[in-house]
Amino acid sequence: MRGRTIVDLGCGPGFYTEAFRACGAHVIPVDNDPAEMSMVGAPPPGALLADAGALPLADASVDGAFCSNLLEHTPSAEPVIREMERVLRPGGWGYISWTNWYSPWGGHDMSPYHYLGPWLGPRLYVRRHGPPRKNPYGAGLWACHIGPTLRLIRSRPGLAIEQVEPRYWPRLSFITRIPIARELLTWNCVIRLRRV
Repeated sequence: MRGRTIVDLGCGPGFYTEAFRACGAHVIPVDNDPAEMSMVGAPPPGALLADAGALPLADASVDGAFCSNLLEHTPSAEPVIREMERVLRPGGWGYISWTNWYSPWGGHDMSPYHYLGPWLGPRLYVRRHGPPRKNPYGAGLWACHIGPTLRLIRSRPGLAIEQVEPRYWPRLSFITRIPIARELLTWNCVIRLRRV
């Protein structure tokens, strides 16, 4: 980790940025929301206000791309994954985790209404409870599923998946190989990948 360059995508207030820097890494924190970056004080030093799907970074410029709990907060995972592939150096690593839609907390504030689907569930939640405190569907929260995300990464010629696991129960990684069960039981999916 020491001396490596890592991009922290969707860095928010910079908790992971701080942890990587404490290990000696050079970290580029990136977020497109100034309020998220300033949630607990000043934004992380050196933070870039940018979209993770259109990074202002050179090709093959980072050793690691860390993307924690971002995919469910972007309308499409494809630009983010494409940019991770582009900015990673050959042999570089990528870490992606997100709360998949049909997990118990996939709807965030709207859970468990999200089980009614991304259109009916949010509408019923708003009718019964009013707008969610944060991340209303379609304006801060989108349905992101494990199967399509795995297929997307496998379709990228420069990326290889090394491991897929539930974030909180990595020993139960077999769940991620069972198509329907993984969408319900994983809670938060982790994909570890490598730039080839």
